[in-house]
Amino acid sequence: MKYTIKSLSAVLIVTLIFNACKEPVAEKKTVEKVKVRTTKVIEKEMSIPVHCSGKLSSKEESKLSFKTGGIISGIFVDESKKVKKGEVLAKLNLSEIQAQVNQARLGLDKAERDFRRANNLYTDSVVTLEQLQNVTTALDIAKSNVKIAEFNLQFSTIKAPSNGRILKRVAEENEIVGPGSPVFLFASTDNDWVARVNITDKDIFSLLLNDKAEIKFDAYPDRLFHATVTEIGNSADPYTGTYEVELTLKPTNTIFASGLIASVDIYPSKKEKFMLISVNALIEGNESEGYVYQIINNTQLKKMKINIHKISDEFLIIKSGIESGAEIITEGVSYVNGTSEVETIE
Repeated sequence: MKYTIKSLSAVLIVTLIFNACKEPVAEKKTVEKVKVRTTKVIEKEMSIPVHCSGKLSSKEESKLSFKTGGIISGIFVDESKKVKKGEVLAKLNLSEIQAQVNQARLGLDKAERDFRRANNLYTDSVVTLEQLQNVTTALDIAKSNVKIAEFNLQFSTIKAPSNGRILKRVAEENEIVGPGSPVFLFASTDNDWVARVNITDKDIFSLLLNDKAEIKFDAYPDRLFHATVTEIGNSADPYTGTYEVELTLKPTNTIFASGLIASVDIYPSKKEKFMLISVNALIEGNESEGYVYQIINNTQLKKMKINIHKISDEFLIIKSGIESGAEIITEGVSYVNGTSEVETIE
């Protein structure tokens, strides 16, 4: 049989159309399981160290000032100087204040003379009881005026209330200061050194009085100082929302200065129950919450939301969101999603 070029072309076209119209044979697909390693969630009763920072200061820091206003005639100490109890630090020009004392004393002398005269006359029935009572009252007022004037004179000189150090001087000689205006910031060295730190609301209720703490200072990088919790604030700072905690350092011969920055670890004595998960299990999250994959029925996954209390170098410390004993993916977690099937390997 002879075929022409036309007939061969027609056959070829028909064959191509036929093959194109044939349905492809479906290939059977197999789902490959993702190999992962897992660990169990551990429940543990523990206390978590609270890390914070603050400043060192004397237990007793005070602002020293004059009782009355006036012109400062002398300032006898500089900043950072150590002073002894009773040492004169500054005084006012006493011209006006001494004159007030003299005036009050003269008034008292006159009141005493008037009282003696009236009392004698009353004995002789020359003055009335009312007149005697009036001069008696005037005498009492005069005595009170002398006490007031002498008290003001006494506190027109600033003296060191105890052994200590001048932290800051805020006035100079010949300045006019008002009553109660600070002249010095004073720190007593007769009392303990304390570090005041700020604690978040998440940590404040884990602390108790007398809990132990360790403190480091940049000024002494190779030394560790020990302290105890002596005060716990019961109201938050309106600006920062944190609570102030005072730590009293154990006595030491180390030379300190007010204002040193303290890096503090407080170790609560009160223990709580937490869940521990490896940090490698975390899919996504932040300091307070995150997600992990829990294995259900050996191969299926469930994405779990967890509430994170703390993150350490090794563990997520969980307060809620997952149960003890749950199986959590720790290796291979980046290769799975919510629909993946997994195979656990040792």
